[in-house]
This record gives sequence, C-alpha cells and structure tokens, in this order.
Amino acid sequence: MKNNIYTKQSGRFALPQFQMLGIVLFIIGIGFIFRLNPWSALLIFVGVTLATMTTGVQIDFEKKMHRDYIRILGFKHGKWVNIPTLDYVTVFVEAYSQNMGVASISATDTFKDFKIGLIVSKTQHFDAGGYVNKVEAFKAAENIAKKLDARLLDYTSRDPEWINV
Repeated sequence: MKNNIYTKQSGRFALPQFQMLGIVLFIIGIGFIFRLNPWSALLIFVGVTLATMTTGVQIDFEKKMHRDYIRILGFKHGKWVNIPTLDYVTVFVEAYSQNMGVASISATDTFKDFKIGLIVSKTQHFDAGGYVNKVEAFKAAENIAKKLDARLLDYTSRDPEWINV
C-alpha cells in the first residue's frame, strides 16, 4: 500500500489460452521484424497486450473510493466508485474444486482462498481481493477496517467472530 491506496492484483484477465496466443503472436512478430514486414509491430503489440493483461482491486482511503481495474501494458483502467459508510469488513473462505477425468481415471483438486469483503448492506458489497494465506488476509483486512473506520468480522470458521481493530 502506497500513497494511501490499497492495491490487490487478482490474477490474469484472459484465459491461459489467450496468454499463450499472446506469446505466440509476439514470437511471430519478432520473426516478421527480420523480414521487414510492416505487420510485425501490430503482432508484437497485440501479443504483449494479451500476454500481460491482469485484473485487480484498488481502494483509495482518503477519497473513500473503490475500483475494479484491468491492467493493460502497465496502465490501470477502471471506474472509481464511492464507498458508502461500511457496516463491516469481513474475511471469509471461498472453496473451489475441479474435477478432472480421462477414461476411467478421475481426480478432484480442491483449494481455498481467503477473501476480503467490504459490506455496506445485505445487498451492497465490494470485493477487496483474495489471499492464499490466512495471516496475510487478516493483516490486510485489519488495515482496511482501521482506515475505513469499520468493524472486522472473521467468517473463516462456522462461528463468525468479531475482531477488535
């Protein structure tokens, strides 16, 4: 966090196939440079753009604003939205599972993320990113709760628990 702005990169914007396509286009563009082909610059530009697009979340604590952004070529694009008075900040577990199978062989891969949510009301909330590590998630959530003057709810177990910040 710098300049009173919280930034959490969520992950890649495009599917891995599009990232691989971006790398292939970049390599083809480099090959076209040696042939002095005018299309090389376009292929390199599109390739680098596809390969590097990411998404994330930013919170400006001074202005009390939030945005989901897409980062393209290092520039973040997204609309800032005012955050109304928060009811509370929560940390919760989001579990995922992926079933894989070929012929008679099957497997299930499960994993979980610790997500931070900014809760305004039952119908309005904002995402503040996800963490693999529970300690990191709580450290970030405590900081957000302090700076936005809100309560913190630990919803990582069956019994929710309020945490003093």
